[in-house]
Amino acid sequence: MAQRKRLGDILQERGLLSKEQLKQALDYQRSTGDKLGTALMKLGFISPEDIADALSEHLRIPRVDFKRRYISSDVVKLVPENIIREQQVLPIELDGNFLSVAMVDPLNIMVIDDLHRITGYLIKPMIATAEEIESAYQRSLDIASTAQQVLAQYSEDNGQAAESEEKEKAEAQFIGNAPGVKLAKMILEQAVKQRASDVHLEPREDDLRVRFRIDGIMRDIMVVPRHLRGDVNSRIKVMANLDITERRRPQDGRMQMRLGDLIVDMRVSTLPTVHGEKIAVRLLSRSQDLLDIDEFGFSSQNYEKVQRMLRQSQGLILVTGPTGSGKTTTLYGFLNQLNSPEKNIITVEDPVEYRLPGINQVQINPKVDLTFAAGLRSVLRQDPDIIMVGEIRDGETAEIAVRAALTGHLVLSTLHTNNAVASVARLLNMGLEPYLISSTVIGVIAQRLVRTICTECREEIPLENPVLERFIRALGLEPPTTVFRGKGCPLCGDTGYRGRAMVEEVLLFSKELRQAIDSGAHEGELREIALRGGMQTLQIAAVDKLVRGITTAEEVLRTVYSVEEEAV
Repeated sequence: MAQRKRLGDILQERGLLSKEQLKQALDYQRSTGDKLGTALMKLGFISPEDIADALSEHLRIPRVDFKRRYISSDVVKLVPENIIREQQVLPIELDGNFLSVAMVDPLNIMVIDDLHRITGYLIKPMIATAEEIESAYQRSLDIASTAQQVLAQYSEDNGQAAESEEKEKAEAQFIGNAPGVKLAKMILEQAVKQRASDVHLEPREDDLRVRFRIDGIMRDIMVVPRHLRGDVNSRIKVMANLDITERRRPQDGRMQMRLGDLIVDMRVSTLPTVHGEKIAVRLLSRSQDLLDIDEFGFSSQNYEKVQRMLRQSQGLILVTGPTGSGKTTTLYGFLNQLNSPEKNIITVEDPVEYRLPGINQVQINPKVDLTFAAGLRSVLRQDPDIIMVGEIRDGETAEIAVRAALTGHLVLSTLHTNNAVASVARLLNMGLEPYLISSTVIGVIAQRLVRTICTECREEIPLENPVLERFIRALGLEPPTTVFRGKGCPLCGDTGYRGRAMVEEVLLFSKELRQAIDSGAHEGELREIALRGGMQTLQIAAVDKLVRGITTAEEVLRTVYSVEEEAV
Protein backbone atom coordinates (compact mmCIF):
# COMPACT_ATOMS: atom_id res chain seq x y z
CA MET A 1 0.00 0.00 0.00
CA ALA A 2 1.12 3.55 -0.76
CA GLN A 3 2.17 5.57 2.25
CA ARG A 4 -0.62 7.80 3.54
CA LYS A 5 0.05 11.54 3.24
CA ARG A 6 0.17 13.53 6.43
CA LEU A 7 -2.58 16.08 7.05
CA GLY A 8 -0.13 18.98 7.34
CA ASP A 9 1.55 18.04 4.05
CA ILE A 10 -1.80 17.90 2.24
CA LEU A 11 -2.79 21.36 3.50
CA GLN A 12 0.59 22.81 2.49
CA GLU A 13 0.33 21.24 -0.99
CA ARG A 14 -3.06 22.89 -1.40
CA GLY A 15 -1.60 26.28 -0.49
CA LEU A 16 -3.81 26.53 2.60
CA LEU A 17 -1.09 26.43 5.22
CA SER A 18 2.43 27.82 5.55
CA LYS A 19 5.36 26.02 7.22
CA GLU A 20 5.36 28.58 10.01
CA GLN A 21 1.63 28.09 10.64
CA LEU A 22 2.07 24.30 10.70
CA LYS A 23 4.90 24.66 13.22
CA GLN A 24 2.74 26.89 15.44
CA ALA A 25 -0.13 24.41 15.22
CA LEU A 26 2.12 21.44 16.12
CA ASP A 27 3.46 23.34 19.14
CA TYR A 28 -0.11 24.21 20.17
CA GLN A 29 -1.17 20.59 19.66
CA ARG A 30 1.60 19.33 21.96
CA SER A 31 0.58 21.77 24.69
CA THR A 32 -3.18 21.07 24.53
CA GLY A 33 -3.42 17.47 23.38
CA ASP A 34 -5.85 18.47 20.61
CA LYS A 35 -5.85 16.80 17.22
CA LEU A 36 -3.95 18.72 14.56
CA GLY A 37 -7.12 19.66 12.68
CA THR A 38 -8.71 21.02 15.87
CA ALA A 39 -5.55 23.00 16.66
CA LEU A 40 -5.48 24.53 13.18
CA MET A 41 -9.12 25.62 13.47
CA LYS A 42 -8.68 27.04 16.97
CA LEU A 43 -5.73 29.11 15.76
CA GLY A 44 -7.86 30.37 12.85
CA PHE A 45 -5.47 29.07 10.19
CA ILE A 46 -7.90 26.73 8.41
CA SER A 47 -11.69 26.58 7.91
CA PRO A 48 -13.68 23.48 8.94
CA GLU A 49 -14.46 22.81 5.26
CA ASP A 50 -10.77 22.81 4.31
CA ILE A 51 -9.98 20.47 7.20
CA ALA A 52 -12.76 18.09 6.12
CA ASP A 53 -11.50 18.07 2.51
CA ALA A 54 -7.93 17.39 3.61
CA LEU A 55 -8.99 14.73 6.13
CA SER A 56 -10.87 12.93 3.37
CA GLU A 57 -7.66 12.68 1.37
CA HIS A 58 -5.53 11.96 4.43
CA LEU A 59 -7.75 9.16 5.79
CA ARG A 60 -9.09 7.99 2.40
CA ILE A 61 -12.61 8.30 3.73
CA PRO A 62 -15.29 9.74 1.37
CA ARG A 63 -16.28 13.39 1.77
CA VAL A 64 -20.04 14.11 1.86
CA ASP A 65 -21.43 16.59 -0.67
CA PHE A 66 -24.82 17.36 0.86
CA LYS A 67 -25.73 19.76 -1.93
CA ARG A 68 -26.01 16.88 -4.38
CA ARG A 69 -27.41 14.25 -2.04
CA TYR A 70 -30.99 13.54 -1.07
CA ILE A 71 -31.45 12.32 2.49
CA SER A 72 -34.56 10.35 3.35
CA SER A 73 -36.20 11.28 6.63
CA ASP A 74 -36.78 7.53 7.15
CA VAL A 75 -33.00 6.97 7.12
CA VAL A 76 -32.39 9.90 9.48
CA LYS A 77 -34.91 8.45 11.95
CA LEU A 78 -32.72 5.36 12.37
CA VAL A 79 -30.63 7.38 14.84
CA PRO A 80 -32.20 9.31 17.76
CA GLU A 81 -32.07 13.09 17.56
CA ASN A 82 -30.05 13.43 20.77
CA ILE A 83 -27.30 11.18 19.32
CA ILE A 84 -27.27 13.14 16.05
CA ARG A 85 -26.79 16.43 17.88
CA GLU A 86 -24.47 15.29 20.67
CA GLN A 87 -22.13 13.18 18.51
CA GLN A 88 -22.37 15.35 15.36
CA VAL A 89 -23.35 12.48 13.08
CA LEU A 90 -26.05 12.03 10.44
CA PRO A 91 -27.20 8.80 8.74
CA ILE A 92 -27.47 9.56 5.03
CA GLU A 93 -27.86 6.31 3.05
CA LEU A 94 -28.84 2.69 3.62
CA ASP A 95 -27.37 0.16 1.17
CA GLY A 96 -28.11 -3.43 2.08
CA ASN A 97 -26.58 -4.04 5.49
CA PHE A 98 -24.41 -0.90 5.36
CA LEU A 99 -25.47 2.48 6.75
CA SER A 100 -23.43 5.46 5.51
CA VAL A 101 -23.06 8.05 8.28
CA ALA A 102 -21.64 11.56 7.99
CA MET A 103 -19.28 12.25 10.92
CA VAL A 104 -17.12 15.12 12.07
CA ASP A 105 -14.72 12.55 13.58
CA PRO A 106 -14.86 9.38 11.44
CA LEU A 107 -12.18 7.70 13.61
CA ASN A 108 -14.29 7.72 16.78
CA ILE A 109 -14.67 3.95 17.22
CA MET A 110 -16.90 4.30 20.28
CA VAL A 111 -19.48 6.35 18.36
CA ILE A 112 -19.33 3.92 15.42
CA ASP A 113 -19.95 1.00 17.80
CA ASP A 114 -22.88 2.85 19.41
CA LEU A 115 -24.41 3.55 15.97
CA HIS A 116 -24.05 -0.13 15.03
CA ARG A 117 -25.72 -1.16 18.29
CA ILE A 118 -28.58 1.37 17.87
CA THR A 119 -29.33 0.68 14.19
CA GLY A 120 -28.24 -2.93 13.75
CA TYR A 121 -26.36 -2.01 10.58
CA LEU A 122 -22.67 -1.96 9.72
CA ILE A 123 -21.49 1.65 9.76
CA LYS A 124 -19.67 3.21 6.80
CA PRO A 125 -18.24 6.56 8.01
CA MET A 126 -18.03 9.61 5.78
CA ILE A 127 -16.58 13.07 6.52
CA ALA A 128 -18.52 16.32 6.98
CA THR A 129 -18.30 19.48 9.08
CA ALA A 130 -20.50 20.08 12.10
CA GLU A 131 -22.25 22.97 10.32
CA GLU A 132 -22.91 20.85 7.22
CA ILE A 133 -24.39 18.06 9.35
CA GLU A 134 -26.68 20.44 11.24
CA SER A 135 -27.86 22.15 8.04
CA ALA A 136 -28.52 18.83 6.29
CA TYR A 137 -30.35 17.50 9.35
CA GLN A 138 -32.66 20.51 9.36
CA ARG A 139 -33.36 20.08 5.63
CA SER A 140 -34.15 16.41 6.13
CA LEU A 141 -36.90 17.16 8.63
CA ASP A 142 -40.17 16.71 6.78
CA ILE A 143 -42.68 18.91 8.61
CA ALA A 144 -45.63 16.88 7.39
CA SER A 145 -44.24 13.54 8.59
CA THR A 146 -42.97 15.09 11.84
CA ALA A 147 -46.40 16.55 12.44
CA GLN A 148 -47.93 13.13 11.95
CA GLN A 149 -45.82 11.87 14.87
CA VAL A 150 -47.33 14.62 17.01
CA LEU A 151 -50.85 13.91 15.81
CA ALA A 152 -50.48 10.18 16.37
CA GLN A 153 -50.15 10.82 20.12
CA TYR A 154 -53.68 12.18 20.28
CA SER A 155 -56.88 10.38 19.43
CA GLU A 156 -59.54 11.89 17.22
CA ASP A 157 -62.01 11.72 20.08
CA ASN A 158 -59.79 13.70 22.42
CA GLY A 159 -59.23 16.26 19.73
CA GLN A 160 -62.93 16.72 19.02
CA ALA A 161 -63.60 17.20 22.71
CA ALA A 162 -60.89 19.83 22.85
CA GLU A 163 -62.44 21.64 19.86
CA SER A 164 -65.70 22.11 21.73
CA GLU A 165 -64.07 23.56 24.86
CA GLU A 166 -64.02 27.28 25.43
CA LYS A 167 -60.79 28.80 24.11
CA GLU A 168 -60.72 31.23 26.98
CA LYS A 169 -58.72 28.60 28.87
CA ALA A 170 -55.55 30.10 27.49
CA GLU A 171 -53.36 28.40 30.05
CA ALA A 172 -53.83 25.12 28.21
CA GLN A 173 -52.01 26.65 25.28
CA PHE A 174 -48.86 27.03 27.35
CA ILE A 175 -48.51 23.34 28.13
CA GLY A 176 -45.34 22.30 26.34
CA ASN A 177 -46.60 18.91 25.16
CA ALA A 178 -49.98 20.13 23.87
CA PRO A 179 -50.40 19.27 20.17
CA GLY A 180 -51.43 22.82 19.22
CA VAL A 181 -48.31 24.26 20.86
CA LYS A 182 -46.04 21.72 19.17
CA LEU A 183 -47.58 22.16 15.72
CA ALA A 184 -47.57 25.97 15.87
CA LYS A 185 -43.92 26.03 16.95
CA MET A 186 -42.99 23.48 14.31
CA ILE A 187 -44.72 25.42 11.53
CA LEU A 188 -43.07 28.73 12.42
CA GLU A 189 -39.61 27.22 12.87
CA GLN A 190 -39.87 25.42 9.53
CA ALA A 191 -40.92 28.66 7.85
CA VAL A 192 -37.77 30.38 9.12
CA LYS A 193 -35.55 27.47 8.04
CA GLN A 194 -37.06 27.46 4.54
CA ARG A 195 -36.55 31.25 4.16
CA ALA A 196 -40.31 31.87 3.89
CA SER A 197 -41.50 35.47 3.89
CA ASP A 198 -45.08 34.58 4.88
CA VAL A 199 -46.98 31.75 6.57
CA HIS A 200 -50.66 31.23 5.71
CA LEU A 201 -52.97 29.13 7.91
CA GLU A 202 -56.12 28.71 5.83
CA PRO A 203 -59.23 27.05 7.30
CA ARG A 204 -61.18 24.77 4.99
CA GLU A 205 -64.32 22.80 5.61
CA ASP A 206 -62.50 19.72 6.95
CA ASP A 207 -59.00 20.88 7.87
CA LEU A 208 -56.46 23.72 8.03
CA ARG A 209 -54.13 24.19 5.05
CA VAL A 210 -50.62 25.50 5.79
CA ARG A 211 -48.78 27.30 3.02
CA PHE A 212 -45.47 29.20 2.89
CA ARG A 213 -44.52 31.97 0.49
CA ILE A 214 -40.91 31.27 -0.52
CA ASP A 215 -39.11 33.49 -3.04
CA GLY A 216 -42.46 35.12 -3.79
CA ILE A 217 -44.30 31.88 -4.65
CA MET A 218 -46.85 30.06 -2.47
CA ARG A 219 -46.11 26.42 -1.61
CA ASP A 220 -48.31 23.82 0.12
CA ILE A 221 -46.58 22.55 3.26
CA MET A 222 -49.01 20.43 5.26
CA VAL A 223 -52.61 19.93 6.40
CA VAL A 224 -53.69 20.18 10.05
CA PRO A 225 -56.77 18.10 11.00
CA ARG A 226 -59.93 20.03 11.77
CA HIS A 227 -59.94 19.02 15.44
CA LEU A 228 -56.57 20.71 16.00
CA ARG A 229 -56.86 23.84 13.90
CA GLY A 230 -58.40 25.85 16.72
CA ASP A 231 -55.48 24.93 19.02
CA VAL A 232 -52.88 25.93 16.43
CA ASN A 233 -54.60 29.25 15.70
CA SER A 234 -55.10 30.00 19.41
CA ARG A 235 -51.45 29.32 20.18
CA ILE A 236 -50.26 31.77 17.52
CA LYS A 237 -52.78 34.38 18.70
CA VAL A 238 -51.56 34.00 22.28
CA MET A 239 -47.94 34.45 21.12
CA ALA A 240 -48.95 37.63 19.27
CA ASN A 241 -50.91 39.01 22.27
CA LEU A 242 -54.23 38.85 20.42
CA ASP A 243 -57.66 38.18 21.93
CA ILE A 244 -58.25 34.46 21.43
CA THR A 245 -61.96 34.83 22.23
CA GLU A 246 -62.51 37.28 19.35
CA ARG A 247 -62.99 35.46 16.04
CA ARG A 248 -65.56 37.71 14.33
CA ARG A 249 -63.34 40.66 13.44
CA PRO A 250 -59.78 41.01 12.10
CA GLN A 251 -56.88 41.52 14.51
CA ASP A 252 -53.23 42.48 14.12
CA GLY A 253 -50.31 41.71 16.42
CA ARG A 254 -46.58 41.06 16.63
CA MET A 255 -44.29 38.48 18.16
CA GLN A 256 -40.68 37.31 18.12
CA MET A 257 -38.99 33.95 17.69
CA ARG A 258 -35.35 33.08 18.34
CA LEU A 259 -33.63 30.26 16.44
CA GLY A 260 -30.05 30.01 17.61
CA ASP A 261 -28.46 33.41 17.04
CA LEU A 262 -31.25 34.53 14.70
CA ILE A 263 -34.09 36.72 15.98
CA VAL A 264 -37.14 36.88 13.71
CA ASP A 265 -39.89 39.46 14.14
CA MET A 266 -43.31 38.23 13.06
CA ARG A 267 -46.34 40.31 12.15
CA VAL A 268 -49.61 38.42 12.65
CA SER A 269 -52.92 39.21 10.96
CA THR A 270 -56.21 37.35 11.47
CA LEU A 271 -59.24 37.38 9.18
CA PRO A 272 -62.66 35.74 9.72
CA THR A 273 -63.71 33.52 6.79
CA VAL A 274 -66.71 31.28 6.15
CA HIS A 275 -64.80 28.24 7.44
CA GLY A 276 -63.10 29.90 10.40
CA GLU A 277 -60.25 32.21 11.19
CA LYS A 278 -57.44 32.64 8.64
CA ILE A 279 -54.04 33.69 9.97
CA ALA A 280 -51.20 35.24 7.97
CA VAL A 281 -47.76 35.66 9.53
CA ARG A 282 -45.15 37.93 7.92
CA LEU A 283 -41.58 36.97 8.86
CA LEU A 284 -39.09 39.81 9.23
CA SER A 285 -35.48 38.84 9.90
CA ARG A 286 -33.46 41.33 11.91
CA SER A 287 -30.40 40.64 9.75
CA GLN A 288 -29.06 43.94 8.44
CA ASP A 289 -27.37 42.18 5.51
CA LEU A 290 -30.60 42.74 3.58
CA LEU A 291 -30.14 46.49 3.85
CA ASP A 292 -26.84 46.88 1.99
CA ILE A 293 -27.64 48.35 -1.44
CA ASP A 294 -24.34 47.05 -2.80
CA GLU A 295 -25.94 43.60 -2.61
CA PHE A 296 -29.25 44.54 -4.27
CA GLY A 297 -28.03 43.62 -7.76
CA PHE A 298 -28.25 47.04 -9.46
CA SER A 299 -26.45 47.17 -12.81
CA SER A 300 -23.30 49.31 -12.69
CA GLN A 301 -25.02 52.04 -14.72
CA ASN A 302 -28.10 52.11 -12.49
CA TYR A 303 -26.04 51.86 -9.31
CA GLU A 304 -24.22 55.07 -10.25
CA LYS A 305 -27.55 56.79 -10.96
CA VAL A 306 -28.90 55.74 -7.56
CA GLN A 307 -25.77 57.02 -5.83
CA ARG A 308 -26.19 60.38 -7.59
CA MET A 309 -29.76 60.54 -6.28
CA LEU A 310 -28.70 59.76 -2.71
CA ARG A 311 -26.03 62.45 -2.76
CA GLN A 312 -28.74 65.13 -3.09
CA SER A 313 -29.62 67.08 0.04
CA GLN A 314 -33.21 67.85 -0.99
CA GLY A 315 -35.84 66.53 -3.35
CA LEU A 316 -38.09 63.50 -3.77
CA ILE A 317 -36.89 59.97 -4.58
CA LEU A 318 -39.61 57.46 -5.46
CA VAL A 319 -39.53 53.65 -5.59
CA THR A 320 -42.39 52.08 -7.54
CA GLY A 321 -43.71 48.62 -8.27
CA PRO A 322 -46.52 46.22 -7.33
CA THR A 323 -47.01 44.71 -3.88
CA GLY A 324 -44.22 42.28 -3.02
CA SER A 325 -41.64 43.79 -5.38
CA GLY A 326 -39.24 44.78 -2.60
CA LYS A 327 -39.93 48.54 -2.51
CA THR A 328 -39.74 48.86 1.28
CA THR A 329 -36.51 46.85 1.42
CA THR A 330 -34.99 49.19 -1.16
CA LEU A 331 -36.03 52.25 0.88
CA TYR A 332 -34.49 50.72 4.01
CA GLY A 333 -31.29 50.11 2.05
CA PHE A 334 -31.22 53.80 1.08
CA LEU A 335 -31.81 54.85 4.70
CA ASN A 336 -29.10 52.49 5.88
CA GLN A 337 -26.60 54.21 3.59
CA LEU A 338 -27.78 57.74 4.44
CA ASN A 339 -27.86 57.14 8.20
CA SER A 340 -25.24 59.08 10.16
CA PRO A 341 -25.06 60.94 13.50
CA GLU A 342 -25.13 64.28 11.67
CA LYS A 343 -28.58 63.65 10.16
CA ASN A 344 -32.03 63.60 11.71
CA ILE A 345 -33.91 60.85 9.85
CA ILE A 346 -37.61 60.21 10.55
CA THR A 347 -39.88 57.66 8.91
CA VAL A 348 -43.68 57.38 8.76
CA GLU A 349 -44.63 53.76 8.02
CA ASP A 350 -47.51 51.31 7.95
CA PRO A 351 -46.28 49.07 9.44
CA VAL A 352 -42.71 49.52 10.71
CA GLU A 353 -41.15 46.37 9.26
CA TYR A 354 -37.48 46.67 10.22
CA ARG A 355 -36.12 48.50 13.25
CA LEU A 356 -33.17 50.67 12.22
CA PRO A 357 -30.87 51.95 14.99
CA GLY A 358 -30.36 55.72 14.94
CA ILE A 359 -33.53 56.38 12.95
CA ASN A 360 -36.82 57.70 14.39
CA GLN A 361 -39.60 55.45 13.09
CA VAL A 362 -43.29 56.33 13.40
CA GLN A 363 -46.08 53.75 13.06
CA ILE A 364 -49.26 55.25 11.61
CA ASN A 365 -52.48 54.57 13.50
CA PRO A 366 -55.72 55.65 11.77
CA LYS A 367 -57.70 54.87 14.95
CA VAL A 368 -56.20 57.99 16.55
CA ASP A 369 -56.09 59.94 13.27
CA LEU A 370 -52.36 59.33 12.80
CA THR A 371 -52.48 58.89 9.02
CA PHE A 372 -49.60 59.28 6.57
CA ALA A 373 -50.61 62.88 5.95
CA ALA A 374 -51.02 63.73 9.66
CA GLY A 375 -47.80 61.94 10.56
CA LEU A 376 -45.92 63.73 7.81
CA ARG A 377 -47.17 67.12 9.02
CA SER A 378 -45.96 66.32 12.53
CA VAL A 379 -42.60 65.07 11.25
CA LEU A 380 -41.99 68.40 9.50
CA ARG A 381 -42.11 70.09 12.92
CA GLN A 382 -39.35 67.77 14.20
CA ASP A 383 -36.50 69.45 12.29
CA PRO A 384 -35.80 66.47 9.96
CA ASP A 385 -33.05 66.25 7.35
CA ILE A 386 -34.39 63.11 5.67
CA ILE A 387 -37.97 61.83 5.69
CA MET A 388 -39.16 58.43 4.56
CA VAL A 389 -42.89 58.05 3.88
CA GLY A 390 -43.86 54.39 3.58
CA GLU A 391 -46.32 55.04 0.75
CA ILE A 392 -47.92 57.99 -1.01
CA ARG A 393 -51.54 56.83 -1.12
CA ASP A 394 -53.50 60.01 -1.71
CA GLY A 395 -53.30 63.58 -2.92
CA GLU A 396 -52.95 65.06 0.55
CA THR A 397 -49.90 62.93 1.38
CA ALA A 398 -48.41 63.62 -2.06
CA GLU A 399 -48.88 67.37 -1.62
CA ILE A 400 -47.19 67.42 1.80
CA ALA A 401 -44.31 65.17 0.61
CA VAL A 402 -43.62 67.38 -2.41
CA ARG A 403 -43.82 70.57 -0.34
CA ALA A 404 -41.36 69.04 2.13
CA ALA A 405 -38.98 68.24 -0.72
CA LEU A 406 -39.40 71.78 -2.02
CA THR A 407 -38.44 73.33 1.32
CA GLY A 408 -35.07 71.66 1.77
CA HIS A 409 -35.74 68.06 2.86
CA LEU A 410 -34.73 64.79 1.19
CA VAL A 411 -37.91 62.72 0.97
CA LEU A 412 -38.08 59.01 0.11
CA SER A 413 -41.33 57.22 -0.65
CA THR A 414 -43.10 54.56 -2.71
CA LEU A 415 -45.87 54.52 -5.30
CA HIS A 416 -47.85 51.75 -6.96
CA THR A 417 -47.12 52.19 -10.67
CA ASN A 418 -46.03 49.79 -13.41
CA ASN A 419 -42.91 51.69 -14.46
CA ALA A 420 -40.82 54.73 -13.65
CA VAL A 421 -42.37 57.19 -16.12
CA ALA A 422 -45.90 56.26 -15.03
CA SER A 423 -45.12 57.75 -11.61
CA VAL A 424 -45.37 61.23 -13.15
CA ALA A 425 -48.89 60.52 -14.42
CA ARG A 426 -49.81 59.05 -11.03
CA LEU A 427 -48.74 62.21 -9.20
CA LEU A 428 -50.62 64.35 -11.71
CA ASN A 429 -53.74 62.25 -11.15
CA MET A 430 -53.38 62.91 -7.43
CA GLY A 431 -53.79 66.59 -8.16
CA LEU A 432 -50.20 67.84 -8.07
CA GLU A 433 -49.22 70.71 -10.33
CA PRO A 434 -46.66 69.82 -13.04
CA TYR A 435 -44.19 72.45 -11.79
CA LEU A 436 -44.17 70.85 -8.32
CA ILE A 437 -43.29 67.46 -9.82
CA SER A 438 -40.61 68.79 -12.18
CA SER A 439 -38.94 70.89 -9.50
CA THR A 440 -38.86 68.31 -6.70
CA VAL A 441 -38.54 64.76 -8.09
CA ILE A 442 -34.89 63.69 -8.29
CA GLY A 443 -35.55 60.28 -9.78
CA VAL A 444 -37.66 57.13 -9.77
CA ILE A 445 -36.67 53.48 -9.35
CA ALA A 446 -39.20 50.96 -10.70
CA GLN A 447 -38.48 47.38 -9.70
CA ARG A 448 -39.53 43.75 -9.72
CA LEU A 449 -38.14 40.65 -8.05
CA VAL A 450 -37.29 37.55 -10.09
CA ARG A 451 -36.39 34.18 -8.63
CA THR A 452 -32.76 33.27 -9.23
CA ILE A 453 -31.64 29.90 -10.56
CA CYS A 454 -30.09 27.54 -8.02
CA THR A 455 -26.35 27.55 -8.70
CA GLU A 456 -25.99 23.90 -7.70
CA CYS A 457 -28.33 22.44 -10.33
CA ARG A 458 -28.18 25.07 -13.08
CA GLU A 459 -28.13 23.70 -16.63
CA GLU A 460 -28.15 25.19 -20.12
CA ILE A 461 -31.12 24.42 -22.39
CA PRO A 462 -32.33 25.64 -25.81
CA LEU A 463 -34.73 28.57 -25.84
CA GLU A 464 -37.94 27.07 -27.25
CA ASN A 465 -40.59 29.49 -26.00
CA PRO A 466 -42.13 31.33 -28.97
CA VAL A 467 -43.93 33.86 -26.74
CA LEU A 468 -40.69 34.89 -25.07
CA GLU A 469 -38.86 35.00 -28.42
CA ARG A 470 -41.48 37.38 -29.86
CA PHE A 471 -41.34 39.47 -26.70
CA ILE A 472 -37.55 39.81 -26.85
CA ARG A 473 -37.64 40.77 -30.54
CA ALA A 474 -40.30 43.39 -29.81
CA LEU A 475 -37.76 44.98 -27.44
CA GLY A 476 -35.31 45.33 -30.34
CA LEU A 477 -33.11 42.48 -29.11
CA GLU A 478 -32.08 39.18 -30.65
CA PRO A 479 -33.24 36.19 -28.59
CA PRO A 480 -30.46 33.95 -27.25
CA THR A 481 -30.28 30.41 -28.62
CA THR A 482 -29.87 28.95 -25.13
CA VAL A 483 -31.00 29.91 -21.64
CA PHE A 484 -30.62 28.37 -18.18
CA ARG A 485 -32.83 26.62 -15.67
CA GLY A 486 -32.47 24.71 -12.41
CA LYS A 487 -33.05 20.96 -12.59
CA GLY A 488 -33.94 20.77 -8.90
CA CYS A 489 -31.71 19.50 -6.10
CA PRO A 490 -31.69 19.10 -2.31
CA LEU A 491 -30.35 22.63 -1.80
CA CYS A 492 -33.28 24.32 -3.56
CA GLY A 493 -35.95 21.85 -2.45
CA ASP A 494 -36.37 20.54 -6.01
CA THR A 495 -37.69 23.91 -7.23
CA GLY A 496 -34.69 24.93 -9.35
CA TYR A 497 -34.71 28.34 -7.67
CA ARG A 498 -32.93 29.75 -4.64
CA GLY A 499 -33.20 33.43 -3.70
CA ARG A 500 -34.38 36.45 -5.66
CA ALA A 501 -32.74 39.27 -7.59
CA MET A 502 -33.89 42.77 -8.42
CA VAL A 503 -34.85 43.83 -11.93
CA GLU A 504 -34.79 47.61 -12.00
CA GLU A 505 -35.59 50.63 -14.17
CA VAL A 506 -33.86 53.79 -12.94
CA LEU A 507 -35.06 57.18 -14.21
CA LEU A 508 -32.85 60.11 -13.21
CA PHE A 509 -34.74 63.32 -14.03
CA SER A 510 -32.94 65.42 -16.65
CA LYS A 511 -33.43 69.04 -17.63
CA GLU A 512 -35.21 67.95 -20.84
CA LEU A 513 -37.58 65.71 -18.89
CA ARG A 514 -38.41 68.47 -16.40
CA GLN A 515 -39.20 70.89 -19.23
CA ALA A 516 -41.43 68.29 -20.89
CA ILE A 517 -43.38 67.79 -17.64
CA ASP A 518 -43.84 71.56 -17.29
CA SER A 519 -45.14 71.76 -20.85
CA GLY A 520 -47.74 69.04 -20.22
CA ALA A 521 -46.16 66.26 -22.31
CA HIS A 522 -48.04 62.96 -22.16
CA GLU A 523 -46.60 59.72 -20.80
CA GLY A 524 -45.46 58.42 -24.19
CA GLU A 525 -43.39 61.53 -24.85
CA LEU A 526 -41.84 61.39 -21.38
CA ARG A 527 -40.92 57.74 -21.98
CA GLU A 528 -39.19 58.62 -25.26
CA ILE A 529 -37.15 61.31 -23.52
CA ALA A 530 -36.22 58.88 -20.73
CA LEU A 531 -35.09 56.24 -23.22
CA ARG A 532 -33.02 58.79 -25.16
CA GLY A 533 -31.42 59.73 -21.86
CA GLY A 534 -30.19 56.15 -21.36
CA MET A 535 -32.91 54.62 -19.20
CA GLN A 536 -32.95 50.82 -19.46
CA THR A 537 -36.49 49.42 -19.20
CA LEU A 538 -37.58 46.71 -16.78
CA GLN A 539 -38.12 44.36 -19.70
CA ILE A 540 -34.59 44.79 -21.07
CA ALA A 541 -33.11 44.47 -17.57
CA ALA A 542 -34.98 41.18 -17.09
CA VAL A 543 -33.82 39.83 -20.46
CA ASP A 544 -30.26 40.76 -19.48
CA LYS A 545 -30.57 38.62 -16.34
CA LEU A 546 -32.03 35.82 -18.49
CA VAL A 547 -29.07 35.91 -20.91
CA ARG A 548 -26.58 36.00 -18.00
CA GLY A 549 -28.12 32.86 -16.49
CA ILE A 550 -29.41 34.56 -13.35
CA THR A 551 -33.10 33.79 -13.92
CA THR A 552 -35.32 31.71 -16.19
CA ALA A 553 -37.58 32.35 -19.17
CA GLU A 554 -40.61 31.57 -17.01
CA GLU A 555 -39.64 34.23 -14.47
CA VAL A 556 -39.19 36.88 -17.18
CA LEU A 557 -42.68 36.16 -18.50
CA ARG A 558 -44.14 36.07 -14.99
CA THR A 559 -42.73 39.42 -13.86
CA VAL A 560 -42.27 41.80 -16.81
CA TYR A 561 -44.12 40.32 -19.81
CA SER A 562 -46.25 42.92 -21.53
CA VAL A 563 -48.70 42.33 -24.36
CA GLU A 564 -48.20 45.96 -25.38
CA GLU A 565 -44.46 45.46 -25.78
CA GLU A 566 -44.95 42.30 -27.85
CA ALA A 567 -47.43 44.10 -30.09
CA VAL A 568 -45.01 46.93 -30.91
